[in-house]
Amino acid sequence: MQEAERDDFYYSLIFLFVPFRDESTLIMEGETMEEAFRHHREASIRGIENHFKKLQKLLEAEQNWKRIVNARNKAGFTQELLNNKEVDEPQLLGEIMEAVADIADMHINVPNLTLKQREAMLNVDQKRIFHKIKSHFISQKGREDLLENESSRVLRLHSIKPLRMFISGIDGTGESFLIEAIKCLVDDI
Repeated sequence: MQEAERDDFYYSLIFLFVPFRDESTLIMEGETMEEAFRHHREASIRGIENHFKKLQKLLEAEQNWKRIVNARNKAGFTQELLNNKEVDEPQLLGEIMEAVADIADMHINVPNLTLKQREAMLNVDQKRIFHKIKSHFISQKGREDLLENESSRVLRLHSIKPLRMFISGIDGTGESFLIEAIKCLVDDI
């Protein structure tokens, strides 16, 4: 095989079997095609070995789990014992249940809170967003107050700049509470 054909062959193998986003990253500077192929091959083998080791650990954990379940079954540990209400629950379980109830209560909206109370309950990130929105509303309100007369209504409509903001997060980060505080702010202004 000639040198050019050999390079084309190795490059074709690399191109087919090595994932890439930028084709220029397939071959390092100063590497021949054959060296690049061997480099990618060794990296793939190392990756396969790592995944194989993880799979072995997972299978060992599954075997340990089955062994524990079998030992419990042999010892007479059945579902009946779990459902027995006379068995004392550990103190830790009670504390966990109280914590879950407290977290559930946090999501309940309290309509009696004032704007100042809601603002005081916000965390640092919520306060940053709240104050940004508050300053936007105050500046818009100031502009509207300057343009009170009827002849400047068209000018007023053009001077209002909408605030576009996207508030998101996983459950329990307080988006709903922040939105309720913003609603209270709008009602107050």
